[in-house]
Amino acid sequence: MSDPVRRSAASALTLIDGKGLFADEAIARSAGGAAPLGGRDRALLFELVYGTLRWRGRIDYFLGALAHRSFRTNPPEIRNLLRIGAYQILFLDRVPPWAAVDTATELAKEFGNPGQVRFVNGVLRNLVRRKEKIPLPGPGDTIPHLAVKHSCPEWLVRRWVSRFGKERAERLLAACNKPPATTLRINSLKPDPGEYLERLAGAVEKLIPHQLCPEGVVVEFSGPVEKLPGFREGRFYVQDGGAILISRMVGARAGNRILDACAAPGGKASHLAELMADEGEIIALEVDPLRLGRIEENMERLGITIVRPLLGDGRSIRFGEPFDHVLIDAPCSGLGTIRRHPEAKWRKKEEDLARHRERQLGLLRNLSRFVRAGGSLVYSTCSTEPEENGEVIGTFLREEGGFTVAPVPADFPAAARSMIDDKGFFHAWPDEHDTDGFFAVRLVRQKDRLA
Repeated sequence: MSDPVRRSAASALTLIDGKGLFADEAIARSAGGAAPLGGRDRALLFELVYGTLRWRGRIDYFLGALAHRSFRTNPPEIRNLLRIGAYQILFLDRVPPWAAVDTATELAKEFGNPGQVRFVNGVLRNLVRRKEKIPLPGPGDTIPHLAVKHSCPEWLVRRWVSRFGKERAERLLAACNKPPATTLRINSLKPDPGEYLERLAGAVEKLIPHQLCPEGVVVEFSGPVEKLPGFREGRFYVQDGGAILISRMVGARAGNRILDACAAPGGKASHLAELMADEGEIIALEVDPLRLGRIEENMERLGITIVRPLLGDGRSIRFGEPFDHVLIDAPCSGLGTIRRHPEAKWRKKEEDLARHRERQLGLLRNLSRFVRAGGSLVYSTCSTEPEENGEVIGTFLREEGGFTVAPVPADFPAAARSMIDDKGFFHAWPDEHDTDGFFAVRLVRQKDRLA
């Protein structure tokens, strides 16, 4: 029988392309019907899928140079077998090149016809021989050069070079290919956090405090996060440091009434509840009924009682009473998360930015009506692009009035205050802060406009 790890990897990549799944969902589905993988095999499966996605641009450039049009005309399963084989040949020193060729060829017998088997074998053997002789686009041709070197779509490279200049753009591109560390937000509602951190430190390879947020720790470990001590007891929530800081911009206090819009899977709602000592009320609004269930599951695990999941569309829902604070974690392109979700850079298009903008403005226009006088409205995205961030806020402030950009709360972490620019906008960057890319702004209502 051929290699189950590489078979699952090829199936996962095909699901990502064909069904639009996130990588972790595709891996779970592709490996679900097989015998459970051991720790090392599971780690290799994740390496092959995420590594191939991360470096797909450069991989396709090399395969295209060797196979020309034939690469694109083959079915998705064959293309993904070639990509997995090429990833191992180009990037994984621990896998012998000829082993990568042989396993891909054997799998091609399951996925393709004899001609496609010969094609996979021939292209990958040729890659082993010629990989050092295939030149990248020259540095003088800046956009194609950076796009291939850092495996990123040309349209996004062009935007970043235009916006930041070549040197900063290249740092950002390189950071987006670096696998993110795992940050755990420690649940402050649980007793004896010091004792728990000692127990956790003994179970992981490395544990250090997060450099920006006091409730975060960065850990290195092998295996699924569910196996870490304290997971079932709700001792922690896996959350990027940039996302942790956004919840702290709200200024939540015990007894507040808060609306968290677009709330699934509940990371920010649960953090707000912890900041409120689980006293008050949080409405966690979500338009997707399946994702709404994730909120309920996470609150139960974390032992949080004040979060009330609510199914509804933030662009049209109505509330009878105002909120002290409203957090809109708006749907967006997700381009700030491509180091964590590398599949996003291959499925997003530049024109998507305008489509998200209209939805974001719809959320702001409606939900801003339910902020009390003196209350705050925090708007955030996991996008790096101005069309979804500052430009949306500029349009909203011109149209709606009654709100002004406000400083972050006094207890916002001192180490993160440099992330606020001179307009009052919060920016988190993979290259500067070792977080995902985020934008946020805190607005305060000056007068009542309750509908």
